[in-house]
Amino acid sequence: MESALDQLDRFTDEPTKQMLRGLIKRKRKYENYKKQSFRWQAAALICAASFCLFVAWKGYGKNSILGELLNDSMYMLWILSAAFAYSTAYFFKKKEEKAEADFHKLRCEIIQKSTDLWPQPEEWKSRETVYKVMKQQYDINLYFESK
Repeated sequence: MESALDQLDRFTDEPTKQMLRGLIKRKRKYENYKKQSFRWQAAALICAASFCLFVAWKGYGKNSILGELLNDSMYMLWILSAAFAYSTAYFFKKKEEKAEADFHKLRCEIIQKSTDLWPQPEEWKSRETVYKVMKQQYDINLYFESK
């Protein structure tokens, strides 16, 4: 993280680099929550699908399904694990949405303040270099505010 930002010493001042570091940190936090959310969604789907397949494979009649589900602790464990995976996926999805909003808010703030961060015409030309590094190294688009 630091190596690409250290290249920008002559193009940015220290407060700007701090803002960019914060932006990179928020992007990584967002990506981490996105991965966690996807993993738990996949786990919930696998648990629910395998439970349904197992019940279908056993071939219970319509009247005996509820009795079997309540009598066998293995089925209850399966149902609880699917519910836990779903609730954890929901938790991480909410965290992901919040992290994405924070990331997008800071990104838009940097874009809007670009005239203050690079006020001189010579510095304004160096802004392009900073934007390219952020796009290539960290996949952060500072050209437009849209997502």
